[in-house]
Amino acid sequence: MNRWRRSLALALAVSAAGALAAPAALAQGAPGEAQGEEGEAPPAGKQGVLPARASAGGKERKAAAEPKGGPAEKDKAEPSVEERAARGVVVLERGGQVLGLGAVLAGDGRILTALSPLGAGNDLTARLADGTTVRVKLGHHDRVWDLALLVPQTGKWAEGLTASSRDPVRPDAQIRSFSAARGKVAATALVLRSHRTLIGGDDRPLDRAIELGSRVSPLDLGAPIIDEDGRVVAILGRGCAPNEGKPCTPVAFGAPMSAIRAFLRAVPKAAVQPAAWLGIQGVSEVSPVAKGVRVTVVHPESPAEEAHLTGGDRAESDMILAVDGVPVTSPEALADAIRTHAVGEKVPLTLLSRGKYRQVTVLLRAAPDPAAAASKRPEAELPPPSSSGKATEEYRK
Repeated sequence: MNRWRRSLALALAVSAAGALAAPAALAQGAPGEAQGEEGEAPPAGKQGVLPARASAGGKERKAAAEPKGGPAEKDKAEPSVEERAARGVVVLERGGQVLGLGAVLAGDGRILTALSPLGAGNDLTARLADGTTVRVKLGHHDRVWDLALLVPQTGKWAEGLTASSRDPVRPDAQIRSFSAARGKVAATALVLRSHRTLIGGDDRPLDRAIELGSRVSPLDLGAPIIDEDGRVVAILGRGCAPNEGKPCTPVAFGAPMSAIRAFLRAVPKAAVQPAAWLGIQGVSEVSPVAKGVRVTVVHPESPAEEAHLTGGDRAESDMILAVDGVPVTSPEALADAIRTHAVGEKVPLTLLSRGKYRQVTVLLRAAPDPAAAASKRPEAELPPPSSSGKATEEYRK
């Protein structure tokens, strides 16, 4: 009996101690209180803290301090200015070897970069923010300012950068550029000293080039320089600093927005992404149940043929009603709808076929070379959509 009473008393004492310890374990941020992680030995001088209970208490405190939808979760959900801008920065490569960086023009998809890192030949790829790569070609270049415009041959990256109208060389400016460490793009602080005349390609002067006060890796050339709002103020290029009576010193510099705008105004109209091609001939059609474009001819080896679209007479041919959910009622409307998509994109088509609705997906490609395909192309082929070729207005203004 005495043994039973002693056991009961001990159990009650342990329960009371646990009840008194629980509020301390759940307290939020007690000053100076150190707690070990689960499974670790308690820190010296804290022998009264149970590691497992302390860890659980720490997790509960964190949950209490950061409720769902609270500031911590919002900070995680809302990327910083630098993180958003980094989505418009690409890593340029040749054969898997990093050459430099580039900035995607917002609303355009083409890539602004430095010319000098690209070297001779094309065979260039751009690694986008999601890790995918696209083949790019040189569409325009300026040796003097060390600028280049690259044209992706497939797809269209939607997240690009816009131009800034602020002077980046000012005392209160918080300027950043980007660096690619192990293939991952990250923002890095950059010091701008002044506007200065440097020497560019072909020994031509660079008026009001931006002199840098920070070291720049050769692999970071072509990266955008951004202001506090994440807008582009310059592009990193390579030039030469003049020395009195001595050979000039190679330096990295910032090509300012004035030079970038002049460069983009001179881009040839042909330096545009390939137009997406469906490969049909069609006519407007109105049936008792729908309006659309009836397919009369399907081009051999075209995306339309691969998707098994059928042309011919009214009884057997397909009628295209919508492209990616957008209704089309004429060949012109069909061309406009295809124009909004890029080469390499999979696009759903809604069809009316022999009295039944169906949906197919086409993988759009660039139109074949006219000279090579002249013998195969139907005479009344619906022409591939054209592209305006305009660079982002915010850069060109």
